Amino acid sequence: MKNVALKVIENNQIYKNTFLLKIELNNSLTNAQPGQFIMIYTSLNFEPLLGRPMSIHRVNHDKKYFSILYNVVGKGTKLLSNKINGDIINVLGPLGNAIPFKKESMNFLLIAGGIGIAPLIWFADKLIASNKNVVMLIGAQNKDSVFPLNEIDQQVEIEVMTDDGSLGSKGLVTEKIKHYMEWVDEISLCGPEGMFQSANRIIGTSKQIPAYALFEKEMACGIGICYGCAIKDKDGKPNLICTKGPSFELKKIYG
Repeated sequence: MKNVALKVIENNQIYKNTFLLKIELNNSLTNAQPGQFIMIYTSLNFEPLLGRPMSIHRVNHDKKYFSILYNVVGKGTKLLSNKINGDIINVLGPLGNAIPFKKESMNFLLIAGGIGIAPLIWFADKLIASNKNVVMLIGAQNKDSVFPLNEIDQQVEIEVMTDDGSLGSKGLVTEKIKHYMEWVDEISLCGPEGMFQSANRIIGTSKQIPAYALFEKEMACGIGICYGCAIKDKDGKPNLICTKGPSFELKKIYG
């Protein structure tokens, strides 16, 4: 697999410091699945040198583009935010594995913390298209940090939790999990690792419910060479997010 040069179609700030970048769809990304990611290189002159791993937010086959949802947090993403229609950007992917789920499962609980919502929107799209029932719990700092709810499929039931209570309920998004334990068949999460640990404690003895956490971590290569994205499972064994993940079952990581 090698980098490909693709054209930027749109790059707009959609809330707070979060941007939606649309990039032309090439053949390799046509078969991408929710949960996979790309390495995106924010400069053509290799400054900064390393790519940034970004979850694929959505793929639009009709309009022939895919999109990335990202926060501006440093030099690389600042450069990315300055890209305009027609600019060329280097991309490597799709990388990693799709979010796993059983076809026979019907009720899905998706839990998004902050920018962790990026891959779960597309996963929700796929589940709804397969006639599944989807509840999405969205956690954010405040109302200004919440993904536009009108961009989520109307068939998805949404609950919002904010730290300050400015939108939805006040508190941690994982507090809502217990309300769905008797209903849910599978759980998928993406956000900070603290959220994963909290969710694992709440799920507790209900280990028969598969719960998959989609880990996001800085990495240099995205293809298993640098070992910069290794996480340890409950037995202390290292697992590479880029090749074994990015989705891991909670109980295999935290016990």
